[in-house]
Amino acid sequence: MDLQTRHLFPALNNQSTVYLDSASSCQLPACVIESINDYLRTGHGNPHRGMYAFSEKAEAIYHNCRSKIAQFINCDDTQIIFTQGTTESINLVAHNFRDKITAAHSILVTQMEHHANLLPWQRLCEQTGARLNLLRLNRNAELDTSELEHLLNDNCALMAVAHCGNVTGTVNPVSQMVALARQYKVATLIDGAQAIAHHGVDVEAIGCDFYAFSGHKMYGPSGIGALYCRYPGNLSPLKLGGGIVNRVTDHQYHLVDDVTRFEAGSANIIGIVGLGAALDFLAQWQIDELHAHEMALVSQLQSLIDSDIYQIISHRDASSIISLTSKPFHSHDIATILAEAQIAVRAGHHCAQPCLTALGLKQCLRLSVGIYNTPDDIEQAACALNSVFRILS
Repeated sequence: MDLQTRHLFPALNNQSTVYLDSASSCQLPACVIESINDYLRTGHGNPHRGMYAFSEKAEAIYHNCRSKIAQFINCDDTQIIFTQGTTESINLVAHNFRDKITAAHSILVTQMEHHANLLPWQRLCEQTGARLNLLRLNRNAELDTSELEHLLNDNCALMAVAHCGNVTGTVNPVSQMVALARQYKVATLIDGAQAIAHHGVDVEAIGCDFYAFSGHKMYGPSGIGALYCRYPGNLSPLKLGGGIVNRVTDHQYHLVDDVTRFEAGSANIIGIVGLGAALDFLAQWQIDELHAHEMALVSQLQSLIDSDIYQIISHRDASSIISLTSKPFHSHDIATILAEAQIAVRAGHHCAQPCLTALGLKQCLRLSVGIYNTPDDIEQAACALNSVFRILS
């Protein structure tokens, strides 16, 4: 299935660049760029800050985007917190567990995690003395869940797991994992950065306590994201400042009751404008259409790669990511050759060093597709990949 959407993206339209790094950050469609331009051209204001037209417009956009997010992932507006992105969202949750965890507790993560969903928990364990347990990754790029129940029963306070691996492309069985965690009264956080634009996300069906994602992974701008929180009343803000209080005295402050208490300071209204437009853009297609389009591209690439040069290390059913390693050549050298052919890919450890270590590697090459990629893109990428041996030998 070819969705024929490349022309909707100014950075790619009428250019020869083959962009295969969407897992890192997506290109923006014209409608998102234009929405930001239109907003700025017609007057920028701070929500909550004025009784004039610019501010009232910003206020309406602010609330409307929160509603769009809630509809997109099936929750209530009152459960959505605007953040800078997945990393800040996870740090907000980790901040709130600092006073709830002792040396008697454990935290459960997996070897698949991006550093953003690992480092905050490592630091929390350093601060509290809690144990950090890891669910292991097997050589099939899947989590070994045979120890899951045992680890949840280890006085576990929280389980944090990626919905989709950023190196392996593995879609984890998060609904089943969360259901088991709830039996042991374990809080659950899902890192949805790699899933939000590729898989249907229904936080009610998943049953998690927290779900984090970033706008730039779903055709929106960077610097904006959201955290779903099942019970936001149980959290305290990571940051304090203007716009989150009812009353302040010389020595005390009283926070507002709603989720805006987590959004201190001037809102990233430009990012919110772009995120809202990106949600409208994605709403034009059924998620199954996007999934089928990307699966077809990944399958095409898998069939064209020279198996004498490359080993595929990503999951066999990965829908938008294909990660490769080559015994003769370093991934950075391969990426450089592809860049010279105007093919953009990612090389290195992908901020997931424990994941690669578990796979017996230090680095790899990652190609990731998006809504704008075409079968011709894949043909060009495969041709460049298969020319590497001739160039480097």
